[in-house]
Amino acid sequence: MGMWMLLRKPRLQNSGGLAHSELLWVVTGQLLTLLLGMVTLKLLTTLLGPQDYGRFALGLTLAGTLNLFIYGPMGHAVARYFHICSSRGTSGDLERLVSILLRGSAAIIFLGGIVATLWVSSGAERSWGMLLFLALGYGVSSGTLSVYLADLNTRRERQTYALLQSADALLRLAGAVVLAIVVGVKDSAGDAAMAGFLLGSLASLLIVRFLQKKSSPPVTRGWRELFGAGALGREFGGYAFSITLFAIPAIFASYGDRWIIQQTLSIAQVGFYVALAQIANAPANLMLAVFSQTINPIIFQRAGDSSSIEAMRSSRHQLYRALLLLAFLLALVTGVSYVFGEWIVVILTSPDFAPYAGLLWVLVLAAAIFQIAQALAAEAFLYNRPFLLFLPKMLHASVFLGMALWLVVGSQLEGVAIAAVVAAAIYLPLVLTVNARAAKARGLDVSPSAVVSR
Repeated sequence: MGMWMLLRKPRLQNSGGLAHSELLWVVTGQLLTLLLGMVTLKLLTTLLGPQDYGRFALGLTLAGTLNLFIYGPMGHAVARYFHICSSRGTSGDLERLVSILLRGSAAIIFLGGIVATLWVSSGAERSWGMLLFLALGYGVSSGTLSVYLADLNTRRERQTYALLQSADALLRLAGAVVLAIVVGVKDSAGDAAMAGFLLGSLASLLIVRFLQKKSSPPVTRGWRELFGAGALGREFGGYAFSITLFAIPAIFASYGDRWIIQQTLSIAQVGFYVALAQIANAPANLMLAVFSQTINPIIFQRAGDSSSIEAMRSSRHQLYRALLLLAFLLALVTGVSYVFGEWIVVILTSPDFAPYAGLLWVLVLAAAIFQIAQALAAEAFLYNRPFLLFLPKMLHASVFLGMALWLVVGSQLEGVAIAAVVAAAIYLPLVLTVNARAAKARGLDVSPSAVVSR
């Protein structure tokens, strides 16, 4: 059946509620992934040092670009269209469609990667050729896995999701550490760590295929029926493309700071900054992941095809109630990072990174504000209006890059961190505004009392 087949059949809860066992698996999986991520950070910053870790981090931006433009939008579309296709009785068509898209994307990226690698290797920056090829390979393998995980999450297969997610983090850690130790050569250890991530991610895909149960393929439509006028392929593709547009601001907001630092300061400074940013983003990313894994499938299931005002009202109410808890926890984490920042950096990295510990709480604050806005963005997807978020995201990226370019010259890494806080503080109210307008257009009450009084 290929990558798209599930490990076991879905058991969706009709009530849309969240069982305690589900929540336990969600939290366990995310905590294990966070722990393994921090162990990876500690070991790689120690083994590689700032220079090679910065090179490794720049390679990750190349892999992340594929996720932003291809696999992330595909995963979002899968999450949204699973329930739509279930209600239409066309789940088999969705399964076949995504399988075709995954195979086609991998083939195109592989061929393009070979050409790009040969071109880079023949130029003045030939040392970047191998890193480029490894990063693209890792982007394809991890991106394919992320689409599969998105399907599991939508079906609320929490146990399988948690185990596979944790296994992937462990395999990437093992691969990167082993290869970095074996290579152990300056200016090549970063490439070795990237190769380890690629091998670990490929091993995760092999585990998926090994665990799949044999079953008869579902009866699906042919190629023309999937991609013809008005067919599922067109509808799915249009939705995914609207999310792909967000990759334009996202690539600048997520990775632009790395390349600004590399161009204006040094690769070693990239290593310092990325290590601190990974520590700062870890708790916020963890909380948003738990939030998205538990809340988003429920609110999408309740909203259905967004044709019922009462269903949308109920979904919106649950989203905002959960958001209050998320905001409180992120505020608590920011306070902890301010008080214990230096101790945290010393524990989680090598001694070379300790002089920059004062930046940690600033980066944590930026991550907290930004992730609250990201959690709020789910509301636009409820109304099938994701494009409404494009302008807020573009403004966020523009402010961030503009201020970072301005401040990095005089304030160096501290200036980039301040730019991240200011940009996030602008982004949050913009998301609130577009959500309110979309809700009003659907006839919903957007007053605060409508959220807390229900």
